[in-house]
Amino acid sequence: MGFKDVVRKTAHWLLPVVVVACSLLALAAAFFGRTASAKDITVENGVLDLRRLDMSSTVFEVTGRWDFYPGALYDPSDFAAGTVGEKAGQDVSPSDWAYGTHRLLIQAPPDRYYSICGFSLDYATRIFVNGVQAAEYGRVSETEEGFVPRVGYMTVPLFSGPGGEIEIVVQYSNYVHKDGGHIPPFQISTPQNIEEFKAAGDLVSLTLSGGLLLLAAYFLLSAAVRNKLYFLCLAFCCVLTALRDQNFFVIHLLAPDTSWYLAYRALILIVMLMPVSILLMLKCQYWKASAQGPLWAYLGMAAAAGVLICLLPTRELVTISTLVYYLSIPYLVYLAFGVARSYLRRKKLETADVLVLLGFVLLLVGLAYEALMTGRNAQITRYGATALGMLGFVFFNAAAMNLWGQRQEAELIASRSRSEMLKKMNQLNMDFLHKVAHELKTPLTVISGYAQLTGMQLAADRITDEAPANLQTIQREAQRLANMVTRLMEYSYGHRNELTFGPVAVEELLESVGAIAVPMCVKNNNTVHVLPCGPWRVHGNFEMLLQIFINLVVNASKNTQNGQITISAGDFGQGNCVLFRVADTGCGIDPALLPHIFEQGVSGGGGSGLGLTICREAVEAHGGEIWVERTGTEGTTMAFTVLKEASEQ
Repeated sequence: MGFKDVVRKTAHWLLPVVVVACSLLALAAAFFGRTASAKDITVENGVLDLRRLDMSSTVFEVTGRWDFYPGALYDPSDFAAGTVGEKAGQDVSPSDWAYGTHRLLIQAPPDRYYSICGFSLDYATRIFVNGVQAAEYGRVSETEEGFVPRVGYMTVPLFSGPGGEIEIVVQYSNYVHKDGGHIPPFQISTPQNIEEFKAAGDLVSLTLSGGLLLLAAYFLLSAAVRNKLYFLCLAFCCVLTALRDQNFFVIHLLAPDTSWYLAYRALILIVMLMPVSILLMLKCQYWKASAQGPLWAYLGMAAAAGVLICLLPTRELVTISTLVYYLSIPYLVYLAFGVARSYLRRKKLETADVLVLLGFVLLLVGLAYEALMTGRNAQITRYGATALGMLGFVFFNAAAMNLWGQRQEAELIASRSRSEMLKKMNQLNMDFLHKVAHELKTPLTVISGYAQLTGMQLAADRITDEAPANLQTIQREAQRLANMVTRLMEYSYGHRNELTFGPVAVEELLESVGAIAVPMCVKNNNTVHVLPCGPWRVHGNFEMLLQIFINLVVNASKNTQNGQITISAGDFGQGNCVLFRVADTGCGIDPALLPHIFEQGVSGGGGSGLGLTICREAVEAHGGEIWVERTGTEGTTMAFTVLKEASEQ
């Protein structure tokens, strides 16, 4: 394999991968390029200092621990009166307390307006800013009976006032989850910057999730039209990935008064089903690569987990979902082993296969990253990380489907070409049979003519001196007929011998032509006249040249009544060719037929139209030309040239 072939083969599979990767990068740049930059600032000892920060064009993400007061719901008046207890140490986790209070002091330049945005605390939140309640999500309570959970995305305005100080007090309560009450990272900046930051975040979230839902509708339609389970699984996976984004599903899609318990169970069910849908899609793509028993066991486990998520208390739901993720790992390994084994057996990995495998790898990597970072990274916990992997998977699959479509189209074209080739071969076989019949008919005509002539002489008891010559002609034509049959049998058994070319004496050739032509012309009462010629030798095949003359004489005699057919040879051109002529005194050729006279199937007398076609092919095989030299009411002259032997040129 040459260097160009290696480059071409590499480009064949690498180009689609590069195109898909560039498309994903361009899409990511279009989405995330509008996202405002967020720099980290840290709370120290419950205080956030903004006095030296330039927020004219920057959004800051606030991290760090606020002052935490567990087991108590304090409001700003309690802090002002100094009636609060001691704040907890760094080792105390809000998850260990059903309710509590967080407090943050912000030091900022005087009379400045700010905004903060971010998700509310899990799972009920009440916010006070400078002594005034600014927002509430759900209902915060010291008792489980009075507690109402709800999670939302909050945007809270801030004003530093003349003193340049902002107090934020956040109360929370959590009776529904093992983990909660932590202050999530939130963004702070000018109101305009915060609105732009939120718009950029919503653009990415809503576009990705909305786009995946549209793709799901498309794949659902494809599943119905093409009746393929794979497209149904692909649609299901797109729906789950789209709804995994809490900003899209909980904040924008669900009605504001939707029960938190219903929304939370639905969200956990979605998260639990994501690995199930991906592995089911992998199984459908490579259905025969693994047995069906493990599939039903895995789906049974997932169904049982789904029932438990609908029935168990909300505190246990994350445990069930996590267990499904762990149990999915051995089934993934089993499927991967089956896929690898199937490709090893095939010993062939096409470009489309590489694209599909890359898509699955990208999707599984995104899911694994999301599973590992959920609970550790607030952004991934809320928005997920599988959507981009799902989008990449769809892009890779689209490229693979296009390649499969091109291959099927090429196979269809090849099938049509084979069908057309078979038709042409059938036509060629018919033409071949016509030509064979045409060539076999000529010696039979000669044999029949001389046999009839000799028979009439014997019946009349008038045997002439020509009788032995006639019998020799019959014998020669019978031998020629036998040779034709032998060549035909060799051809049919695939042992076709190539025609041999060598010196052919023109005088001997014309003598044979004359002997054969005489009885052929008796039917129409035509005489044959062979003119004397020089002692030339041409380079050719005697049988083919004889067949040319026979075909021309047959045509001449057919169109001549009580006339004369003249056969002659002479020098032509620069003396390197012999010009042969067959002239008759017949009615001539129809002018309308002249441009097509040598085409197959063209005949002026109702014949097969093969005689002149055979002549043309035979003459061209000898490196010569054939043409109509003269035609009209006084007769027709056909002429053709044949190269002389090299020694005589």
